[in-house]
Amino acid sequence: MDVAPARNQLPQGFERLNLTPSHFHIFYTVFIGLRFPLKVAEVLDLRYLINHAVDDFTEPPLTPDYRQFRESLEKALDSFAIENPRHRDRLLKSLALVRELHVAHLLESRHTEERYRMEIADNTHDRGVAVTKGLAYLIATVLSIIAWFALPGSAWLLKALSALCAIQAWLCFRSLPRLDKRMEELRLDLNNALRDRINSVNWKTMIHKLALVLGFKQIKGVEVFRMDAEHENITTQLH
Repeated sequence: MDVAPARNQLPQGFERLNLTPSHFHIFYTVFIGLRFPLKVAEVLDLRYLINHAVDDFTEPPLTPDYRQFRESLEKALDSFAIENPRHRDRLLKSLALVRELHVAHLLESRHTEERYRMEIADNTHDRGVAVTKGLAYLIATVLSIIAWFALPGSAWLLKALSALCAIQAWLCFRSLPRLDKRMEELRLDLNNALRDRINSVNWKTMIHKLALVLGFKQIKGVEVFRMDAEHENITTQLH
């Protein structure tokens, strides 16, 4: 069972987090990785964050898909022996919120992935064009210089053409480091987006930890929070 010494488990600023699709991966990763006992202040922060979001959440229409989801959760709550009607309703609404956030998170993540892949493709195209044009202007520069000797009467015109082609070649090749740097940034952003994506929710663990953190269930041998001298004066806030 989850047993560990009480220590800080919530990252700095977590208490100011908003439960939105953009922040879902942070909340889910932290919450699913919780090890009990927690510090009292962290339990309070989690309860406030979850309860505040649930209070503002409106459940979706009872479509066949959502009805099936609720029926599955009902069976799961039965297996966890959560019988208090008020606790069951609150937990079901909390889980429905998690489901809605996860679906929106996936859509947002896939849209972000598509955008980065399109930008990477555009960057690759732009780099290819820059190299092609740079080589073409470089060849034109060399040919115009050779022409100086073949057509001495037009040397001034060829010199101007050589200078123009040389400048264009320099501008094309000069853009390559910038494009390469941007490509590195795009690949890093894409990797971060893929890394932060939560492809599926571990509902069993989510139910287990939500029930414990919200105080809807007690398990013998599992200490959800551990009191210390600093927080003895806020004990009553937990109940």
